[in-house]
Amino acid sequence: MFFYQTENVGEAYECRGGVHENWIISPHIHEYSEILFTKKGVTYICIADKKYPVPENHLIFIRSNQIHEFTGEAPSVFCSAVFSNDFIPLFNLLTLGKELDPPVVDFSDKIQLLEAFEKADKTDIMKICGLINLVCSVVLEKGKWTPSRNGAQKQIDLRQIIEYVSINFKEDIQLSHLAKRLGYHEKYLSSALHSITGMNFKEFVASYKIDHAKKLLRSSSKSLKISEIALESGFSSLNTFNRMFLKLVGTTPSEYRNQKSK
Repeated sequence: MFFYQTENVGEAYECRGGVHENWIISPHIHEYSEILFTKKGVTYICIADKKYPVPENHLIFIRSNQIHEFTGEAPSVFCSAVFSNDFIPLFNLLTLGKELDPPVVDFSDKIQLLEAFEKADKTDIMKICGLINLVCSVVLEKGKWTPSRNGAQKQIDLRQIIEYVSINFKEDIQLSHLAKRLGYHEKYLSSALHSITGMNFKEFVASYKIDHAKKLLRSSSKSLKISEIALESGFSSLNTFNRMFLKLVGTTPSEYRNQKSK
Protein backbone atom coordinates (compact mmCIF):
# COMPACT_ATOMS: atom_id res chain seq x y z
CA MET A 1 0.00 0.00 0.00
CA PHE A 2 1.06 3.60 -0.47
CA PHE A 3 0.41 6.72 1.58
CA TYR A 4 -0.99 10.00 0.31
CA GLN A 5 1.24 12.99 1.00
CA THR A 6 -1.34 15.53 2.11
CA GLU A 7 1.32 18.24 2.32
CA ASN A 8 1.80 18.05 -1.44
CA VAL A 9 -1.67 19.00 -2.52
CA GLY A 10 -3.97 21.94 -2.95
CA GLU A 11 -1.76 25.01 -2.68
CA ALA A 12 -1.14 27.52 -5.49
CA TYR A 13 2.38 28.06 -6.85
CA GLU A 14 4.11 25.98 -4.22
CA CYS A 15 7.51 24.35 -4.68
CA ARG A 16 9.63 22.51 -2.15
CA GLY A 17 12.84 20.60 -2.56
CA GLY A 18 16.19 19.63 -1.15
CA VAL A 19 19.33 17.54 -1.46
CA HIS A 20 19.34 14.05 0.04
CA GLU A 21 21.95 11.36 0.64
CA ASN A 22 21.20 7.63 0.55
CA TRP A 23 17.53 8.38 1.13
CA ILE A 24 14.75 5.79 1.07
CA ILE A 25 11.11 6.79 0.57
CA SER A 26 8.35 4.17 0.73
CA PRO A 27 5.53 4.07 -1.86
CA HIS A 28 3.53 7.30 -1.86
CA ILE A 29 1.43 9.49 -4.09
CA HIS A 30 0.62 13.19 -4.27
CA GLU A 31 -1.17 15.71 -6.43
CA TYR A 32 1.97 17.69 -7.23
CA SER A 33 4.43 16.84 -9.99
CA GLU A 34 8.00 15.96 -9.02
CA ILE A 35 11.45 16.01 -10.55
CA LEU A 36 14.48 14.25 -9.17
CA PHE A 37 18.02 14.35 -10.52
CA THR A 38 21.00 12.36 -9.33
CA LYS A 39 24.14 14.30 -8.47
CA LYS A 40 26.23 11.32 -7.40
CA GLY A 41 25.81 7.56 -7.68
CA VAL A 42 22.54 6.01 -8.81
CA THR A 43 19.00 6.54 -7.57
CA TYR A 44 16.36 3.88 -8.16
CA ILE A 45 12.79 5.01 -8.72
CA CYS A 46 9.84 2.65 -8.83
CA ILE A 47 6.73 3.99 -10.58
CA ALA A 48 3.68 1.75 -10.70
CA ASP A 49 5.81 -1.34 -9.97
CA LYS A 50 8.34 -0.54 -12.71
CA LYS A 51 11.88 0.22 -11.54
CA TYR A 52 14.08 2.82 -13.25
CA PRO A 53 17.74 3.56 -12.51
CA VAL A 54 18.52 7.27 -12.54
CA PRO A 55 22.29 7.58 -13.02
CA GLU A 56 24.42 10.62 -12.31
CA ASN A 57 23.36 13.77 -14.20
CA HIS A 58 20.04 12.21 -15.21
CA LEU A 59 16.58 13.44 -14.25
CA ILE A 60 13.30 11.62 -13.77
CA PHE A 61 9.94 13.34 -14.15
CA ILE A 62 7.11 12.03 -11.96
CA ARG A 63 3.65 13.17 -12.98
CA SER A 64 0.77 14.07 -10.73
CA ASN A 65 -0.88 11.14 -8.93
CA GLN A 66 1.68 8.47 -9.84
CA ILE A 67 2.53 5.97 -7.11
CA HIS A 68 6.29 6.01 -6.65
CA GLU A 69 9.11 5.17 -4.27
CA PHE A 70 12.84 5.68 -4.39
CA THR A 71 16.09 4.45 -2.92
CA GLY A 72 19.70 5.45 -3.40
CA GLU A 73 22.66 3.12 -3.38
CA ALA A 74 25.37 4.50 -1.12
CA PRO A 75 27.04 6.75 -1.91
CA SER A 76 24.06 8.43 -3.54
CA VAL A 77 23.23 12.12 -3.62
CA PHE A 78 20.16 13.47 -5.37
CA CYS A 79 18.07 16.59 -5.50
CA SER A 80 14.29 16.40 -5.60
CA ALA A 81 11.52 18.96 -5.86
CA VAL A 82 7.75 18.73 -5.78
CA PHE A 83 5.67 21.55 -7.22
CA SER A 84 2.04 22.40 -7.82
CA ASN A 85 0.78 21.84 -11.33
CA ASP A 86 -0.17 25.47 -11.92
CA PHE A 87 3.53 26.05 -12.70
CA ILE A 88 3.29 23.90 -15.87
CA PRO A 89 -0.15 24.26 -17.53
CA LEU A 90 1.28 24.40 -21.07
CA PHE A 91 3.52 21.37 -20.50
CA ASN A 92 0.56 19.39 -19.19
CA LEU A 93 -1.52 20.47 -22.19
CA LEU A 94 1.19 19.52 -24.70
CA THR A 95 1.66 16.10 -23.11
CA LEU A 96 -2.02 15.31 -22.56
CA GLY A 97 -2.72 11.73 -23.62
CA LYS A 98 1.02 10.96 -23.77
CA GLU A 99 3.44 9.34 -21.39
CA LEU A 100 7.19 9.51 -20.98
CA ASP A 101 8.63 6.03 -21.37
CA PRO A 102 11.13 5.73 -19.88
CA PRO A 103 10.64 8.81 -17.67
CA VAL A 104 14.42 9.27 -17.28
CA VAL A 105 16.18 11.98 -19.29
CA ASP A 106 19.91 12.68 -19.73
CA PHE A 107 20.73 16.20 -18.47
CA SER A 108 24.52 15.88 -18.81
CA ASP A 109 24.57 18.90 -21.13
CA LYS A 110 22.17 20.90 -18.91
CA ILE A 111 24.00 20.73 -15.58
CA GLN A 112 23.99 24.52 -15.18
CA LEU A 113 20.20 24.53 -15.45
CA LEU A 114 19.91 21.86 -12.75
CA GLU A 115 22.36 23.70 -10.51
CA ALA A 116 20.43 26.94 -10.95
CA PHE A 117 17.20 25.18 -10.04
CA GLU A 118 18.78 23.53 -6.99
CA LYS A 119 20.14 26.82 -5.64
CA ALA A 120 17.09 28.98 -6.44
CA ASP A 121 14.91 30.34 -3.67
CA LYS A 122 11.82 28.13 -3.86
CA THR A 123 9.63 31.02 -2.69
CA ASP A 124 10.68 33.20 -5.65
CA ILE A 125 7.68 32.19 -7.76
CA MET A 126 8.72 33.99 -10.96
CA LYS A 127 12.21 32.49 -11.00
CA ILE A 128 11.02 29.02 -10.02
CA CYS A 129 8.29 29.12 -12.66
CA GLY A 130 10.85 29.95 -15.34
CA LEU A 131 13.33 27.30 -14.21
CA ILE A 132 10.68 24.56 -13.92
CA ASN A 133 9.45 25.29 -17.42
CA LEU A 134 13.01 25.28 -18.79
CA VAL A 135 13.48 21.85 -17.21
CA CYS A 136 10.15 20.70 -18.67
CA SER A 137 11.11 22.00 -22.12
CA VAL A 138 14.20 19.77 -22.04
CA VAL A 139 12.09 16.81 -20.87
CA LEU A 140 9.63 17.51 -23.69
CA GLU A 141 12.40 17.76 -26.29
CA LYS A 142 14.68 14.92 -25.23
CA GLY A 143 12.20 12.48 -23.71
CA LYS A 144 10.66 9.55 -25.52
CA TRP A 145 6.92 10.22 -25.64
CA THR A 146 4.35 7.56 -26.53
CA PRO A 147 0.54 7.52 -26.54
CA SER A 148 -0.71 6.87 -23.04
CA ARG A 149 -1.92 3.32 -22.49
CA ASN A 150 -4.80 4.79 -20.53
CA GLY A 151 -5.56 7.68 -22.87
CA ALA A 152 -5.93 11.12 -21.32
CA GLN A 153 -5.22 11.11 -17.60
CA LYS A 154 -8.30 10.41 -15.53
CA GLN A 155 -9.37 13.25 -13.30
CA ILE A 156 -10.57 12.07 -9.89
CA ASP A 157 -9.91 13.29 -6.38
CA LEU A 158 -7.88 10.44 -4.92
CA ARG A 159 -7.84 12.16 -1.53
CA GLN A 160 -11.60 11.70 -1.19
CA ILE A 161 -11.33 8.01 -2.07
CA ILE A 162 -8.55 7.38 0.44
CA GLU A 163 -10.41 9.31 3.11
CA TYR A 164 -13.57 7.29 2.48
CA VAL A 165 -11.68 3.98 2.59
CA SER A 166 -9.76 4.99 5.73
CA ILE A 167 -13.04 5.66 7.57
CA ASN A 168 -15.05 2.72 6.25
CA PHE A 169 -12.55 -0.07 5.52
CA LYS A 170 -13.89 -2.24 8.35
CA GLU A 171 -17.31 -2.24 6.69
CA ASP A 172 -18.47 -4.00 3.52
CA ILE A 173 -17.90 -0.96 1.29
CA GLN A 174 -18.91 -1.12 -2.35
CA LEU A 175 -17.66 0.83 -5.34
CA SER A 176 -21.26 1.72 -6.24
CA HIS A 177 -21.76 3.41 -2.86
CA LEU A 178 -18.54 5.38 -3.17
CA ALA A 179 -19.30 6.45 -6.74
CA LYS A 180 -22.73 7.72 -5.73
CA ARG A 181 -21.28 9.55 -2.72
CA LEU A 182 -18.61 11.30 -4.79
CA GLY A 183 -20.81 11.95 -7.82
CA TYR A 184 -18.95 9.75 -10.33
CA HIS A 185 -20.30 7.14 -12.69
CA GLU A 186 -19.27 3.76 -11.28
CA LYS A 187 -17.50 2.57 -14.45
CA TYR A 188 -15.65 5.86 -14.81
CA LEU A 189 -14.50 5.81 -11.19
CA SER A 190 -13.32 2.20 -11.55
CA SER A 191 -11.37 3.01 -14.72
CA ALA A 192 -9.87 6.19 -13.25
CA LEU A 193 -8.81 4.47 -10.03
CA HIS A 194 -7.15 1.66 -11.97
CA SER A 195 -5.33 4.10 -14.28
CA ILE A 196 -3.79 5.88 -11.27
CA THR A 197 -3.10 3.02 -8.86
CA GLY A 198 -2.97 -0.06 -11.10
CA MET A 199 -5.55 -1.70 -8.82
CA ASN A 200 -9.27 -2.25 -9.03
CA PHE A 201 -11.42 -1.08 -6.12
CA LYS A 202 -11.46 -4.43 -4.28
CA GLU A 203 -7.68 -4.70 -4.55
CA PHE A 204 -7.32 -1.10 -3.39
CA VAL A 205 -9.44 -1.71 -0.28
CA ALA A 206 -7.67 -5.02 0.45
CA SER A 207 -4.31 -3.29 0.14
CA TYR A 208 -5.42 -0.63 2.62
CA LYS A 209 -6.60 -3.29 5.08
CA ILE A 210 -3.32 -5.18 4.85
CA ASP A 211 -1.34 -1.97 5.31
CA HIS A 212 -3.37 -1.31 8.48
CA ALA A 213 -2.66 -4.85 9.68
CA LYS A 214 1.07 -4.40 9.08
CA LYS A 215 1.06 -1.32 11.31
CA LEU A 216 -0.68 -3.28 14.08
CA LEU A 217 1.73 -6.19 13.72
CA ARG A 218 4.70 -3.83 14.03
CA SER A 219 3.38 -1.81 16.94
CA SER A 220 1.34 -4.18 19.09
CA SER A 221 4.08 -6.73 19.75
CA LYS A 222 2.14 -9.78 20.90
CA SER A 223 -0.54 -7.96 22.88
CA LEU A 224 -3.00 -8.58 20.07
CA LYS A 225 -3.64 -12.02 18.65
CA ILE A 226 -3.44 -12.48 14.88
CA SER A 227 -7.19 -13.16 14.84
CA GLU A 228 -7.82 -9.87 16.65
CA ILE A 229 -5.63 -7.98 14.19
CA ALA A 230 -7.55 -9.58 11.32
CA LEU A 231 -10.81 -8.32 12.80
CA GLU A 232 -9.36 -4.85 13.51
CA SER A 233 -8.25 -4.70 9.89
CA GLY A 234 -11.70 -5.38 8.48
CA PHE A 235 -11.44 -9.12 7.78
CA SER A 236 -14.29 -11.29 9.05
CA SER A 237 -12.35 -14.50 8.34
CA LEU A 238 -8.88 -15.34 9.65
CA ASN A 239 -8.30 -17.63 6.66
CA THR A 240 -9.10 -14.80 4.24
CA PHE A 241 -6.79 -12.47 6.15
CA ASN A 242 -3.90 -14.97 6.12
CA ARG A 243 -4.37 -15.70 2.42
CA MET A 244 -4.55 -12.02 1.43
CA PHE A 245 -1.61 -11.09 3.65
CA LEU A 246 0.55 -13.81 2.09
CA LYS A 247 -0.49 -12.73 -1.41
CA LEU A 248 0.32 -9.02 -0.90
CA VAL A 249 3.25 -9.16 1.53
CA GLY A 250 4.86 -12.48 0.66
CA THR A 251 4.90 -13.79 4.24
CA THR A 252 2.31 -14.88 6.79
CA PRO A 253 1.22 -12.37 9.48
CA SER A 254 3.10 -14.37 12.13
CA GLU A 255 6.30 -14.41 10.07
CA TYR A 256 5.97 -10.68 9.41
CA ARG A 257 5.54 -9.95 13.12
CA ASN A 258 8.59 -12.06 14.02
CA GLN A 259 10.72 -10.32 11.37
CA LYS A 260 9.78 -6.86 12.61
CA SER A 261 10.31 -7.72 16.29
CA LYS A 262 13.97 -8.65 15.78
